[in-house]
Amino acid sequence: MKLNLSSLAFGSVLRHGTGTPSWGTELGQCRPDYKFTVEGCEEILIGMLYNSVNLHHVYLPLGKGGHIDCASNLEECHLASVFHKVYINNVRIDYPFIMVMIKELSKSHTGRHSIKYSEKISYQGGGIQWSNLEFFRIARKTFDLTWESCWFIYEMDVKNQDELNMKAIFVNKESTETYYDSAERKDVWQSLIEKQ
Repeated sequence: MKLNLSSLAFGSVLRHGTGTPSWGTELGQCRPDYKFTVEGCEEILIGMLYNSVNLHHVYLPLGKGGHIDCASNLEECHLASVFHKVYINNVRIDYPFIMVMIKELSKSHTGRHSIKYSEKISYQGGGIQWSNLEFFRIARKTFDLTWESCWFIYEMDVKNQDELNMKAIFVNKESTETYYDSAERKDVWQSLIEKQ
């Protein structure tokens, strides 16, 4: 499943506009039903169901302000999953990754489902604590990246119901990249994807 470009990205700065990742991808855009129409989302959803965990153990930020709350307290949250077999560019990352499916309640998009994968999502239960922030720290270490490195994940798929595979592009392993605006960044990154 192709992700919204720059929704899972690190180390880029925009001179004009805001460059903060949205940390999510919609599964369909057609009103009023918002059916699951994004190519490849069925495998992601089957994998999420197969790897589902109790919403009482998952914490995430939703909305503006970044307030972290338990997924079971949020009406929008419908499914949370922890994948233990995770790969970036076919390299195993030895740490779990957490995703949450939400159903939006805003007036403009009521009923639209999205997958959220924020670095601030965490799992806490049974004496275990995992976080996507730690996942990305380990991923950076695995690929010799710094906290300033510019890189992004543009696609995810699930194999054998329990293997989460991500495709990433490392734009600049040494430092942050600066773009004029989000349109320029999108054009540059899209051209890098097309070269793969």
